[in-house]
Amino acid sequence: MKPRIKICGLTRPCDVDLAVALGATHLGFVLAHDSPRALTAGAAGALAVGAGHAQPVLVFRRSSVADVLACVAQSGVRCVQLPAADERTCAAVAAAGVRVHRAHAVAGESLPELQPPPNELAPALLDVGDGGTGRRFDWRLLGDAAPPHTFVAGGITPENLPSLLGYRPWGIDLSSGVEAAPGIKDHARLRSLFAALEQHR
Repeated sequence: MKPRIKICGLTRPCDVDLAVALGATHLGFVLAHDSPRALTAGAAGALAVGAGHAQPVLVFRRSSVADVLACVAQSGVRCVQLPAADERTCAAVAAAGVRVHRAHAVAGESLPELQPPPNELAPALLDVGDGGTGRRFDWRLLGDAAPPHTFVAGGITPENLPSLLGYRPWGIDLSSGVEAAPGIKDHARLRSLFAALEQHR
């Protein structure tokens, strides 16, 4: 089964349009203020209008419940990515009827425990540190197959995608691997990514 593809760090309508046309299932809009790809909630909402069949996701780091819910209300996007370590925020946002993708940091020689167990509507994400580093973790930690309902992120490119696909990930999340500059997607690399995905089938 073909993995879900989340193109993250989107800042331009033309990049959103191409990602959707190529078959992205999820679109990430970063609201973390310390990111070079950061958007306002209003800008994210405007871009999300072009999401079509794809699920727009607001990406946060260390934000309060009030801030997250305010951005959800302003943008109209009711799906967010939050650090799993901030358990109270995740629980409170989910209780407000917002879909939560929990991002787990991979460190050391084993994968973190995914709690609560992810599912189709509330998947998990595995990345290095707080995410956005462009660095990959050791994919051998995924074992014979990546955890179900989990996006693998960090340092993924069109060139190394075939290697990752050998671990049968449920989802793939990438940003810098298809960029010309932070927040500016390289359309040739985006096409190469989806071409590599099709060739692996």
